[in-house]
Amino acid sequence: MPKAVTPTVDPVLATFHKALEALHGRSWTAAAQLFESVIQESDVPELKERARQYLSACRLQEAKARGEAPAPDADPYLRAVFEKNRGNFAAALDLVKTNGGEKDERFAFLAASIHAAEGRKDEAAKALTLAVELNAKNRVHAFHDPDFAELRRDSEYRQIFGLS
Repeated sequence: MPKAVTPTVDPVLATFHKALEALHGRSWTAAAQLFESVIQESDVPELKERARQYLSACRLQEAKARGEAPAPDADPYLRAVFEKNRGNFAAALDLVKTNGGEKDERFAFLAASIHAAEGRKDEAAKALTLAVELNAKNRVHAFHDPDFAELRRDSEYRQIFGLS
């Protein structure tokens, strides 16, 4: 009878998995340290880039926990989300506009969310339509996002969500 082969686990992937567990457990500092390790040790560009994104999110959460604004060199998208979550919609929209809001699906979706939260349905619909054009998955995200509840109920905008 042949021996069962035990697959080897890539230690960098194992570290990435631990980092994700720490992130989901809101252990921002532990997660950040693990993501830094992945960035240093991995030779897979996609994994390194994903770890950088998560590291940036951890740093943002660490700053938020300390009551600080994100560092000026932090990912502009994460800074915009931070400002939106603080209720500083004007600052968030400024970051959206200066960082490719018409070319980057994340910024377009965020702009739509901000406009919707402020009750500007036409602007929200326009930005959301752009976000969906840039990435069709944004239609699904918007369908489940509470920021767009009013838009979903309005017959004028239901087609954006794939509703009739």
